[in-house]
Amino acid sequence: MRQRVLTGIAFVVGVAVFVLPSIVFPIFMLLFSILVGAVSFYEMTKALKAGGHIPTVPMFILGSAASVAILLISYWRGLDMMTSIACYALIVVMLAFACVVIPSVVRPDGNHLMDGLVTSATLIYITFPLFCLCAVSMLADKGWYYMMPALFAAWISDTMAYFSGVTLGKHKIVPHISPKKTWEGCIGGALGCAIVITLYFDIVIYNVAGITMNIVLFSVLSFFLGFLMSVMSQLGDWLASLIKRRVGIKDYGNIFPGHGGMLDRFDSAFFTIPTGVLLALIAVFFT
Repeated sequence: MRQRVLTGIAFVVGVAVFVLPSIVFPIFMLLFSILVGAVSFYEMTKALKAGGHIPTVPMFILGSAASVAILLISYWRGLDMMTSIACYALIVVMLAFACVVIPSVVRPDGNHLMDGLVTSATLIYITFPLFCLCAVSMLADKGWYYMMPALFAAWISDTMAYFSGVTLGKHKIVPHISPKKTWEGCIGGALGCAIVITLYFDIVIYNVAGITMNIVLFSVLSFFLGFLMSVMSQLGDWLASLIKRRVGIKDYGNIFPGHGGMLDRFDSAFFTIPTGVLLALIAVFFT
């Protein structure tokens, strides 16, 4: 437990080193995303190979390079957030479609359709949330304030779920995927996350974004978004656990002693980060 706590503190400090400067220099968020993405692709490639799959690594590199190029061009040309995300959808998603077919074309000695599918899914799984993180932070007005809850909601939800599960947990929810998860922990994590996010929205977002909606209605909407973030967070955690069980590994890596690898730390955040786009759109609509 001591090692886990110390590693958790070091992890938060490491994230803050990149994230806090992005308030003034948004390019730091891009550097942070490149680091997280590179390590995540490496860990997922090892995991897939352990499960007998052969992912097309050059497509990971090409898709990642295309994502970074779109962000840099968007930032340089002053494009808005949604235009940049649309460019991502047109270019990187088309590459993901191509990934499905390419393994079967270049390796005609067997049935490689599943290799193509896991390559395509992994490309979107890692690049899309990180692209959203950068697009909102770099291109949206006051985007940093919208991405913070989306980025940290996963860890808030995990913490609340852990303590709820330890103190109240009795009924297993997905024992075939994650034996320790309980309904009590799931609900406690969702409610705890919703309360914390509501407080952040009411204290920070409401004033920073100049929201015109009634504060009570805004609080209700904030609570719903916080609850949604927690649900997405737990779905992301279950997906990562399911993949690990199917490929026969315990953790994706060991760079964070007591916590595993980069994917073990960001599996939930990859599912909550896109809600930052939703939050930014809501803020634009009600200002």
